[in-house]
Amino acid sequence: MQKFLAQLNESDRGVVRKWRLASLGFYGSILAGMVVYMALHWTPEVNYASVDAIAHPKVMSAPRH
Repeated sequence: MQKFLAQLNESDRGVVRKWRLASLGFYGSILAGMVVYMALHWTPEVNYASVDAIAHPKVMSAPRH
């Protein structure tokens, strides 16, 4: 069963704090890496241009009845 931090003895609290810091650092570094990657490689102009370039000719060349 899960215990709260206040229910642990002093020696276990230190271990919990160290693991909490280690896991926060690990997952934080993964998140920071994804944010940096997106900041360096995200180009919204290309995405919008590709959608507009394909959509407009198909609409303009559609036969009218």
